Amino acid sequence: MIFIAKLILKAPYYKRGHKTEDGRGRGGYAEYIATREGVELLRGGMVNYIGQRKGSCGLFSDEGVTVDLAKVSQEIDNHPGNVWALIFSLKREDAERLGYNSAAPWMHLLRSRRNDIAKAMHISPENLRWYAAYHNKETNPHAHMMVWSQNPREPYLSQMGIHDIKKVMASDIFRQELLSVYRGQTQARDDLKETFRAKMRELTAQIRAGGNEISPELYQKFALLCGKISSHKGKKVYGYLNNSAKQLTNEIVKLLSADGKIAELYDLWYRCQCEVYCTYTDAMPEKIPLEENKEFKSVRNEVVRAAAEILSLPRQPLREMPEGKMPEEDLKFLEIRADFGDVDALIALGRHYYEKEDDADEAEYLWKVAADKGSAAAMYLIYKGYRDGKFTEKPSDKMKYLRMAADKNHAYAEYELAMQTDKRMPNVKLSYLMRAAEHGCTAAEYEIGKLYYENGQTEQGLAHLEKAAGLDLWARTQVGLFYCYTRDDWEHGMELLTSAAEENYAPAQETIRNIQSGLNAQIFTGLCDLFYYAANIIDERAEEIQAPSGEPVISRRQRREEQAKRDGVVMQM
Repeated sequence: MIFIAKLILKAPYYKRGHKTEDGRGRGGYAEYIATREGVELLRGGMVNYIGQRKGSCGLFSDEGVTVDLAKVSQEIDNHPGNVWALIFSLKREDAERLGYNSAAPWMHLLRSRRNDIAKAMHISPENLRWYAAYHNKETNPHAHMMVWSQNPREPYLSQMGIHDIKKVMASDIFRQELLSVYRGQTQARDDLKETFRAKMRELTAQIRAGGNEISPELYQKFALLCGKISSHKGKKVYGYLNNSAKQLTNEIVKLLSADGKIAELYDLWYRCQCEVYCTYTDAMPEKIPLEENKEFKSVRNEVVRAAAEILSLPRQPLREMPEGKMPEEDLKFLEIRADFGDVDALIALGRHYYEKEDDADEAEYLWKVAADKGSAAAMYLIYKGYRDGKFTEKPSDKMKYLRMAADKNHAYAEYELAMQTDKRMPNVKLSYLMRAAEHGCTAAEYEIGKLYYENGQTEQGLAHLEKAAGLDLWARTQVGLFYCYTRDDWEHGMELLTSAAEENYAPAQETIRNIQSGLNAQIFTGLCDLFYYAANIIDERAEEIQAPSGEPVISRRQRREEQAKRDGVVMQM
């Protein structure tokens, strides 16, 4: 179905000194909307169905603001800047059906969305001034809203701003009727992503089998992408690739999106998108190609993941750690806690959406709320979202949040800052590493040891390396490799590697197997495991939190540990 119902918005503005045809100024317009026939009368900004009491008028504003019509009229007349007269209108049948046929729901709506309106008009929320009234007109019930800023230089309402106001208002007005559309869109999105994953698994198997069943064009592009990824030094996700590798990835997605099932699901998702747009605009959204749609970033990462898997050693396939699905009751509990501003719940709920790979915007919003409340963990997570390409990055945002977390002594933010510090500033790098190690980052302790050793301070370097080896199995494996290949101390190096292997640490076990096979383990060991662990253990430790009042929040790491126990695997830290 396509919605016939629609929210209409008119947005004229009046300059200082404006006069209506009957000679009244802007203040007179306020009096007109507050007292004209059909207005629902209020008292003191509260709904008053009697309407005959002294001081009654139709104006209301923010909760707690008392309306004095004469003062409001004078304030508007004397304001040096522009005043906007927004008019929100519905058809009578729509207003009756949706419950917007009286002043109370409009008052609630405008109060709850006042900051969104301020944002669309480029007004600081604290400077926003507004008054509104509801007119129960027979054909089109509507709300008048007069808006201005205490700073007359602030307001600016563009066509995009009008679009944004209509969008947020319509999302509330039509919320119930759109629920089925949202559910359908979500299902189409999830089905498309799962279909794409299955397609990539099939493609990977075909390439490993020789690629005879794959079109020459697709095979060639995949071969080129594998070459790009093999030389890529950073994290193997789409957001970290160079432009040429990204272009190849997009071309592969484009070829695969022609598949009948994928194309059908994407068409369904787009039709649902149009359904939503119909509630507030006649202009339908452009159908963005799948490979360019930010909401489907995960399909591009699926291509990159498949290319990385193809490159992995035969006996060292890329493993997917088991992910537990959050029980519905736990999710509801977190949502309630988050609504009350609980920082730990905001972080945990954000992680739930982040891991789904299709609700990154929701995760970003929740974590920014937590960051605004002073959470260093949330600041780091926002940085991570920008870093991993899941959030839309502004030029300064990524480093801003990383530095904010580091300023609050977040160990892994300090470590990240150290690793991004220019090599020409070793003292700055060392300072951040020292702070990170002091606050519990094992990887920082390992890097300090390497830094001292490379600078000729052998004793200090070895002391820090030995300390790191005693803290973490990953560090113990790395230090073992260091002793074997850098110090040429195979006895002590093998002692450390054996110790880690005996604790069932898979990368150490693989290292020993490679050494026993005569391979250079420093090169061949753990092309997946070592680096997978190094990239992810920092994030997982950085994200782990404990809810207040002794109520546990089950972290991703804890879920994995529980699964590992069930599978008979020992996970050590």
